[in-house]
Amino acid sequence: MRSITVIVLSGLFFCKTSFCAVASRIWTSSDGRQIEAKMLDAFGGDVLILRGDGQSYRLPMVRLSQADRQYVAKALQPIHPKLSPLQAVALIRGDSGAQGTGFLLQHLGGIHLVTNAHVVRGSARIEAVQIDGRPIVVGDQMEMAIDGRDLVRFPVSEVAGGLVRSPELKLGEPCYALGNSGGLNVLTPLPGRMVGAGPKEIEVTCPFIPGNSGGPILTASGQVMGVATYISRSHKEWWAQGTRFANVRRVAVRLDGVEWRPVSLSSFKKADAILDKVKKDIAGIEHWKNIIKTNPRHPDAKDLATKLIRMTAGLGSGISGISAVSRIPFLQEDAAQVGKYNKDLQEELRKLLRLVRAK
Repeated sequence: MRSITVIVLSGLFFCKTSFCAVASRIWTSSDGRQIEAKMLDAFGGDVLILRGDGQSYRLPMVRLSQADRQYVAKALQPIHPKLSPLQAVALIRGDSGAQGTGFLLQHLGGIHLVTNAHVVRGSARIEAVQIDGRPIVVGDQMEMAIDGRDLVRFPVSEVAGGLVRSPELKLGEPCYALGNSGGLNVLTPLPGRMVGAGPKEIEVTCPFIPGNSGGPILTASGQVMGVATYISRSHKEWWAQGTRFANVRRVAVRLDGVEWRPVSLSSFKKADAILDKVKKDIAGIEHWKNIIKTNPRHPDAKDLATKLIRMTAGLGSGISGISAVSRIPFLQEDAAQVGKYNKDLQEELRKLLRLVRAK
């Protein structure tokens, strides 16, 4: 068993190899009420804490005791060297052939390699390389955002430091994306501005493209505002003409307020393979279902309906593996949609059979 080295630093506990950087402690409100929990994050005037039973809470900083507020301020201070963006951003390649970007981020005493979940999706192993050619060693264990944000992070120990998060987001603030644009293994800065904000995402005008996924959106001073994640198609409707909504829009995922769940890269790949097979089965079912609906009077309609029933039985066996998919936060929405499809399919088949038999 690998040993865990714990460093005690002014009352805060930082683990070099564990995911949880801050130890559990007693929090006291301004009116004297107390709760034992560990700090997960602090943002927007709140602190996010997690109790031992797994329940999380957002506590307004103004309602905390002075000692707690001092604790939070100290916990947020970087203790590792602040790297420049070119030192911290890495090129990522998975054994599935996928390419993207990641970056070293320090927060609450720990250092992680952060990237998008979709960058490592389908890979059993990934390689992360800095621009000087040095590898960033990561293993099978990682963490994934519980709320379904397209985010994963890998714990790293043999690195000098990392970037830090921007303490606040400002509309109109100049920023730039830095990443592996087009998968050419070259980091390119792409300037723009932050033009929109939501609870989990921000919109930027930085013209990032595939390959930039998982890379940081940075302030002019090199602090992280978010993670370049996806591009939204332009709108061709009349109401969009003459506005920026007629153009492609680019979205970055926010890093603040995230609760993380330990997930292995191998289990992510296995769950994704199960989901992929089920989706292919559904595509086949939809193909034959549409053929029967189009011509229920065809002499072969009853035989096709029988074939369809057999296919749905096969789907049922695939559905049994969806429980493994639903344990992966990034795949939970897909798993829920598959479950609903299977439930609705049974009623659709009954109606289809009645239609075929009636002819």
